[in-house]
Amino acid sequence: MSSSFPLSTATYISGAFKVTGERVVGKDVTVTLTITNLTCNSKSIKVNITAFSILYTNKEMHQLLNETRTLCLKGKEEKEVPLTIKYEQYEDLLTADNMIEVHAVCSSEKTNEKLVVETNIALENPKFEIQLVGKAIINKSTTVQIIFKNPLNKDLTDIVVIVEGSGLIKEPITIQGGSVEAKDSITIPVTFTPYKEGEKYVLADFTCNKFKNIKGHLQINVQAE
Repeated sequence: MSSSFPLSTATYISGAFKVTGERVVGKDVTVTLTITNLTCNSKSIKVNITAFSILYTNKEMHQLLNETRTLCLKGKEEKEVPLTIKYEQYEDLLTADNMIEVHAVCSSEKTNEKLVVETNIALENPKFEIQLVGKAIINKSTTVQIIFKNPLNKDLTDIVVIVEGSGLIKEPITIQGGSVEAKDSITIPVTFTPYKEGEKYVLADFTCNKFKNIKGHLQINVQAE
């Protein structure tokens, strides 16, 4: 959600951010800032835009972007300012919360107007698939496959998968998955012995050098022998 607030007594400009692209880790973040002149007189607006990776508490951690634009707006005119934060600019600077704050200070020296526009963008991790191989039968060896497609143009390393599930696995299973090449897929089999019948959930956590704690689950029906 975008918000704005004036920093001057009389402010006759308005602004808002809109996220125009995908909100997924690994993709470029594209945002549009819309600035509107609310008066009938022309204005020159200086726009300073910054972006930071932040914690869920909104604490700024790492600066990702800092640039300045100048807009000339006629009376009642509205203009859009496109903005792109490339993946390479944030890939090693995101916190575990996957959040980016974009902040714009819009000012006119001639009229002493100043407006702040800001928005917080929460990025989603890519997803993985969990597949049951065959059937799940109580007290029999059962296998699920963790399938992850690398969305990046670079290899992923240090893959770790943790799998657990009440009635399925008594202690969490940790598997070192190695690496997967750019744009390739990796399949990690996990074998366990269910000890309770009925509808159960396999819970999995996928972590690597670029993605942290991606969660997934699969409901399976554990049958009697």
